[in-house]
Amino acid sequence: MRVFQTWAVVLLVLLAAPLSAGEGDDENGSSLRVFFDQGFRLGSTGDAFSLRINGLLQIRYTYVDYDPAIRFNQEDYSNFFVRRARLYFTGHTGSPRFTYFIHVQLEPSQGLKANDLWVEYRFSDMLRLGAGRNKISYGLEFMNSGSALGMVERSLMYGETDIDLGPATEPGPRYPGGGTRRFGLSWYADTGFATGGMTLYRSQGVQLQGRRGSDSKPTFEYQVGLWQGRSTSSLSNGGDNHLVAARVGYHPWGFVDWRVVGDMEDTARFKLGLIGSFYSNAGDQPYAFDESGYNVAAIARYRGWSFDMEWGTEAYDFDVFDDDFERAGWRVAVGWYVVPRTLEVRARHAEINRLKDPTYRKAVDSGLGIPEVWDGEDWAPALEATISETSAAVSYYLPGWRNKVAVDVSRLERQFAADPEAVIDGVAMSIAKAPDQVDYRIRAMVQLVF
Repeated sequence: MRVFQTWAVVLLVLLAAPLSAGEGDDENGSSLRVFFDQGFRLGSTGDAFSLRINGLLQIRYTYVDYDPAIRFNQEDYSNFFVRRARLYFTGHTGSPRFTYFIHVQLEPSQGLKANDLWVEYRFSDMLRLGAGRNKISYGLEFMNSGSALGMVERSLMYGETDIDLGPATEPGPRYPGGGTRRFGLSWYADTGFATGGMTLYRSQGVQLQGRRGSDSKPTFEYQVGLWQGRSTSSLSNGGDNHLVAARVGYHPWGFVDWRVVGDMEDTARFKLGLIGSFYSNAGDQPYAFDESGYNVAAIARYRGWSFDMEWGTEAYDFDVFDDDFERAGWRVAVGWYVVPRTLEVRARHAEINRLKDPTYRKAVDSGLGIPEVWDGEDWAPALEATISETSAAVSYYLPGWRNKVAVDVSRLERQFAADPEAVIDGVAMSIAKAPDQVDYRIRAMVQLVF
C-alpha cells in the first residue's frame, strides 16, 4: 500500500506541475517550467528552484548450480525478483548552491524506506558541505551507480551474489552455504565482525568534498566524512565513537566519472583515474573493537574500452580476543563497446578473503563460522580461505536513457584451508584442506530508467 501511495504522490506532482506553469509569474518574476531531460524536470525560470525525478526498475532472473558437496547446498537456486525499484529526487532550492538528494527504495519485501537523504551547500568547487544519510565515500565499485553498472550486478568483492537478499530467518539458500555466516553486500556476524563485501555501505553523518578540474583538464577530487558507523540505519549512535572516511582521486587527463561503468561516451583520448581511500572506526558493542581499512583503485577509458581495478584490506582488533582479524579483496574488469553506445561485452575476475590466514579458532571467535563439506562418509568441518568469481557479460542498450538488457555467466569458487593444530571442544582434531567448492551462476536482467 505504501508503494502505491508513493507513486500516487509522484503522479499528482507531475499532473499539477503543468497547471501551475500556466498560472503566470510569481512575485519575483519567475514561473515554473516543466520538461523531460534524462528525467522529469521542474524548475523556476529564475533558477531559485529545481526538481528532477528519476525512476529505476530492474527485473532479474538468477539461476545457481550449487556444488552439492557443501552442506545445505543440495538444491539448486532459481529465482525471479525485482532487484531495484527506486525513485530519485534531486535539485536545489533557494539557490543553485543549496542542493538536495532523496533516494527512495520500493523493492517488494524490502519495505518503503529512504536509502539516501542528503542536503549540501557549495561554498566553492573545492568546498562543499553535506549532511544527512548517504553512501560512505570509500572505494570504487559501491560508488558506481546501480543504474550504470557494466554487468548485471557489482562483483563478488562487494558481496553481490543475489542469493543473500532477504532476512536471514527466511528459508532458502545462502551463499556460500555450509555453515559460514552470510556473504552479501553488507552483513555482520554476531560479534560485529563484517562478513559481507568490502564496502562501508551507507550511514548518517557529515561530509566535506570538492573537485577542481574538468572533463578535459587534470582533475583533483576529495571526500572526507564523519559517520555514525559502517552500514548503519538507526537514528541513534551506540556510543561516542564515529567512523572517519577519506577518499582522494587524481585524473591527469580529465575527470573520469566513476559513477558510470564502461566507456559509453567513446572517449576520444585516453583517460585515467587513480583513487585512494582510508577509514577508521571504533565501538563498544557487542565487543570493544577498533577497525581500519585501505583501498586503492584505478579506472581507464579509451575509444569504447574500459578498465577497472581495485584492491582493499580491512583489520579488526577485538579486545577480548588474542588474534586480530583481517580481510582483503580485489577485482579487475575490462569492457568493450563492440557497437558504440549499443552493445558492450565485459569480463571480470574478483576475489575476497573474508578471513586472512584462517584457523579454526579465528573462524569461531570472529563469528565467520565453520563450513561443513561431505568427505564421502559424513559432513566434516572445513576452513574457508578464498572466494572468487570469474564472469563474462553482454549488455544491449535499448532506446532511451540507460535502458538495457544484460546477461552474465559466472564461475564461483571457494577454496579451503587446513588447520593441523585445530582444537575442537577441547579435543585436538586436525582439519584437512577440503576440495574446492565450485558453483555456476547465470543471470539475466531488464533495466528501465526514466
